Amino acid sequence: MEEEMNAIDDGVETAAAEALADQLAQGVARAVERRLEEAGRARTLSARGARAAIFGDGGRGDERRNFADFLLSVRTHDCRRLEDVYRSSKAAMNTQAGAQGGYLVPEEFLPRLLGVAAERAVARPRATVIPMGAGVLHVPALDVTSAPAAGDTAAFGGLVARWSEEAAAVNQSEPAFRQVTLQARELSGYAKVSNTLVDDAGAGLEALLAALFGGAIAWHEDSAFLRGDGVGKPLGAVGPATGAAVAVSRKTANRFLLDDAAKMLARFMPGWSASRACWVMHPSVYSELLLMADATNLVFLPDARSAAPGQFFGLPVLTSEKLTALGLPRDVCLVNWEQYLIGDRRQVEVAYSEHTAFTTNQAAWRFVSRVDGQPWMRAPMILSDGASTLSPFVYLS
Repeated sequence: MEEEMNAIDDGVETAAAEALADQLAQGVARAVERRLEEAGRARTLSARGARAAIFGDGGRGDERRNFADFLLSVRTHDCRRLEDVYRSSKAAMNTQAGAQGGYLVPEEFLPRLLGVAAERAVARPRATVIPMGAGVLHVPALDVTSAPAAGDTAAFGGLVARWSEEAAAVNQSEPAFRQVTLQARELSGYAKVSNTLVDDAGAGLEALLAALFGGAIAWHEDSAFLRGDGVGKPLGAVGPATGAAVAVSRKTANRFLLDDAAKMLARFMPGWSASRACWVMHPSVYSELLLMADATNLVFLPDARSAAPGQFFGLPVLTSEKLTALGLPRDVCLVNWEQYLIGDRRQVEVAYSEHTAFTTNQAAWRFVSRVDGQPWMRAPMILSDGASTLSPFVYLS
């Protein structure tokens, strides 16, 4: 009987959560639509009135040329305005996607859009980002993964030095390089909006739409940069197909203990900086960190009255739902993002369709971004003892 009651309670909670999520989605959709209507009317207002309608009270920006107006022009198929004001090139038709009518986001709007993505992301603000002038980019990298000779190091790609007498022949060695290939992958999605104009929105349209598109791009980019398998998407820093990642076995099942953290640091390649490297863990792991203790004392939180510190062993602590839950492989990761490459094609295409959800009286914007990412290294670095390995990508297994 108790099990049946628990099942009923779980069902009620799930239904309530789904209803709440649906209400939030509908509310955002109505807000976006309302602001779009105001943006359309803003074209007929004075400069001051138009700025208030688009950017909110006290907001600043060009009321004649902005991201909100660009999206509105795409929505209304205002080709003349897109060509005259934004000089926006129309994206080529793609037989695989089957979509038409897409326009590339103008260059002046991309930094802001990607800036919103960076603010919400774990990887992008810390990784090594390289602009891609074409769909494929070849990047040279030192090969630090080949086993060195006894007494040497692989850290310099095979380049070694020898002690010698004066006027003696100098030892010859050459560093070994390999090629990292970045290929722009398509990240696409869409945002449905209701055609019914109901409520107003408190935020300006520009900030609302930038957050909407930038947030969606950031979430899915970050997920791939962390755990992507490299098949049609980026190869994640600690993904299952990442040869450079090192797994550390946890001491106790379904726990994250001080011993685990120490073992992870012992396998972490030195030379990191706190601005580029960080701990990333699933939110369900955070309580383990707060209550982490040695034989007598808490080691992370000084006491229950103090604010939780932002660093652990000198590195920032970030939580992300993109990782697995407590007890599963990759619930805790230690990553030096400086050793991770992101190739930015810097092309975002936006299209609008009023037919995608016709029966529910909705329409949608579709966005397509092109990006790739993968580690500099293809395998962990082998130390001079010929057996031990270190990596900038460590996860708890």
